Amino acid sequence: MTATVGFAEISTHILIENIIAEIKEQYLADDTPWIVGFSGGKDSTTLLQLTFYTLLQLQKEGTELHKEIHVLCNDTLVENPAVVRWIDDTLDKIRAAGEGYGFPIKVVKVTPILGDTFWINLIGKGYPSPNRFFRWCTERMKINPTNKYIQDTLGENGEAIILLGTRKAESTNRKASMMRHERKYSRLRKHQLPGVFVFAPIADLTDDHVWTYLLQVPSPWQGDNRKLFTLYRNASGGECPLVIDTSTPSCGNSRFGCWTCTVVDEDKSMEGLIDTGEYWMEPLLEMRDWLKKIRDDVSMRRHYRRNLQDGLGPFTKEARAMILKRLLTVQKEIEIPLITSEELSGIQWIWYHDFHDAPSVTKIYYEVFGEELAMNKEINERRAQDRALLEEICKEQGVSVELVEQLLQIEKDKSGLMRRNNLFKDIDMALKNYLKCESVVENE
Repeated sequence: MTATVGFAEISTHILIENIIAEIKEQYLADDTPWIVGFSGGKDSTTLLQLTFYTLLQLQKEGTELHKEIHVLCNDTLVENPAVVRWIDDTLDKIRAAGEGYGFPIKVVKVTPILGDTFWINLIGKGYPSPNRFFRWCTERMKINPTNKYIQDTLGENGEAIILLGTRKAESTNRKASMMRHERKYSRLRKHQLPGVFVFAPIADLTDDHVWTYLLQVPSPWQGDNRKLFTLYRNASGGECPLVIDTSTPSCGNSRFGCWTCTVVDEDKSMEGLIDTGEYWMEPLLEMRDWLKKIRDDVSMRRHYRRNLQDGLGPFTKEARAMILKRLLTVQKEIEIPLITSEELSGIQWIWYHDFHDAPSVTKIYYEVFGEELAMNKEINERRAQDRALLEEICKEQGVSVELVEQLLQIEKDKSGLMRRNNLFKDIDMALKNYLKCESVVENE
């Protein structure tokens, strides 16, 4: 037993030294900035820890740290709240440590745009709960925010290398995918974005290698790897990596990730955490299971698709209102925000455009919490101030207040949900209607 452990430790040490040498060689090869994918799990923690130690070695050798490094974390806004707390605390420590060491490092957390969030699509647009055949969430909530950050940061003609903590030992599918995209004699593979490559330095490490390393080598940002180990042990789960394209598997069957995930049959990670005393998660697990169940409930879905073809379509108006009420009830019970005020506003906007007798988000909120949306109070106060200023300006310019308000609302609605395809058409219609009404008044 002792001999086996000793051999495993020696084996891990040799592998780690080789990986650090490989990371160092890649770092010195060019000036291309690095984007290190970080999800807070064991694999991405191992990758980032190795990156930190490589930079420290280079610093000690007197090498100028010339390469810009971005530590990129993706937040879908529906992550497991327990994991969110862990990740946010870890990101703060990474940021502070990077500054302390003098690394050219930037720590960033990206989120989906309003029009792509889980609740906007599920409750607002009525998308059915995701499954293996219609996994609409991955591209909107993971791939798009990550790629947008890369493009915004690097510019149209920029180059970058994305470092991922993906490993072949994670699953047969992962191994096949990595080998299929791997370049001969190199761990670099081409990314779908122009000028972007992917580097997976820990690809050949096993779970034993990863845990041996994390439990024996101190975290360079004063993180608690034993606490991370305990989190995994309690949840019996894997992790959701930074997803950069469709060739990167989103999650395994048992994983940390979105608490709303209905792609898996069971959320074993959340079940494991509940079994170890995190009883406050029970309402989350019950709602996740309910979202999975109602997906195939014909009474909850329209009997035609959006293109009017046969087949189950989106959730009905009643179903969407029911889901929102249940979500807010869970939020009240666990006292943790699960949906943002912007999403609530966006859902109402979509409902108004989808139904002539749209449910009221404000009314549903009041039924659950017994109080008006704080958002509505602030909006009403600000609206009164804005209205007074607008009236004053329109009076000076001789312009209709109602027309300007209508045009402003059209612009706000379109920009809020990134749906601008009919913007000019709606503005044109508003202007024509106004001129038509003015003409009628003049003729009278």
